[in-house]
Amino acid sequence: MYWTIWIALVLLVAGEAGRRRGFGGGSPPAWAWPAFAAGAVLSAIHVVLAMSIAHGWSHDSAVAATASQTKAVYGVDWGGGVYANYAFVAVWALDAWRWRVGVARAGPGPDALTWTIRLFFFVMILNGAVIFAAGPRWILGAAVVALLMWIWRPLHQ
Repeated sequence: MYWTIWIALVLLVAGEAGRRRGFGGGSPPAWAWPAFAAGAVLSAIHVVLAMSIAHGWSHDSAVAATASQTKAVYGVDWGGGVYANYAFVAVWALDAWRWRVGVARAGPGPDALTWTIRLFFFVMILNGAVIFAAGPRWILGAAVVALLMWIWRPLHQ
């Protein structure tokens, strides 16, 4: 189940690296958008697998497990992270669509909505892949976060 989200995050990083080239004035490589979109699909598959395997298709079970994990980490008994994960998948799909139709590439650099999406991705990935990651997986999550921060650094034009 976990391999789906880790591969999805690698594809997100690859897609964002390619998109940066497009913001820098060139064209993104042909593989960049398909990688980014495939990552969005794999993130949706991850949610489906998690609901099936870990929660037996019980949304209440997912909320309770998320609340328990959130309490253990942050001291707050809150299961709303389930909805944040649903939003993550939806926003990723929306961003892939924006990129495909050319909205996210307008102008010399990222627009305000793109930066808002990046901030949301950053918070979600930091929490899911670093803070809540079990065992040594947080190291891979930290690498993903560091790469995204490097890729998303401001363009100097």
